[in-house]
Amino acid sequence: MARKAIPRIKRPSGIEVSANGNYYYWKCNVSGMETFAPEARFKEVVAKFGSEEKLFKTYVLRPVQKYLDRGFDAEHIKAVIKANSGKLPSLDAKLKERKKALKKPRKKRLGQFAVGEVTIQQTNDTGSIEEVKQKVYAWTGNPDYFKSEPSVLSIGEETRNSCMFPNRYLSDMCHGCRVYDQCESSLKCGVEDWKSPKRKNEIKIVPINPWEGDSQ
Repeated sequence: MARKAIPRIKRPSGIEVSANGNYYYWKCNVSGMETFAPEARFKEVVAKFGSEEKLFKTYVLRPVQKYLDRGFDAEHIKAVIKANSGKLPSLDAKLKERKKALKKPRKKRLGQFAVGEVTIQQTNDTGSIEEVKQKVYAWTGNPDYFKSEPSVLSIGEETRNSCMFPNRYLSDMCHGCRVYDQCESSLKCGVEDWKSPKRKNEIKIVPINPWEGDSQ
């Protein structure tokens, strides 16, 4: 014979207490998992949080907090719990114990972009052919869907904040640069710079060919 559940009474804070007053119940604010404690332990927890109201609004289970610290969000944590029959595996457990839920949050988010469904045939684990429904998206069968439209490169805009040929700038003070006419850099050198005596004393930067001399 199944054991009859003891009725609960909801307190003003939102926390529930069994009708006989032996146990107090509240939930994790991230996962929704319920926890409970006997009266003595409950009073200790309330003292730690400052009030029942604060406990009810901010409580997070310790295992859930570990998931949060590792970068998991609430949606993913709930998916892991659902895939593991209402339990949250330890983060130290092997991946195979959690792998069923790893892709669920993404699939759920992806599903909202579906534009329809098609029925396809596939072979199941027993080798039989069965019909299954597959979601169709706007990009299904279109490998170019996410490609951006080609645009013309503006030399002026690109050179306002950076030099396109720094080797030409450092070695030859921009002399002979292929985009010189369109360059809008504030560091752009001119004819007067090229005539300067200082140019003769500068060290010219020459690219080194690492393969030179290795033909023997």
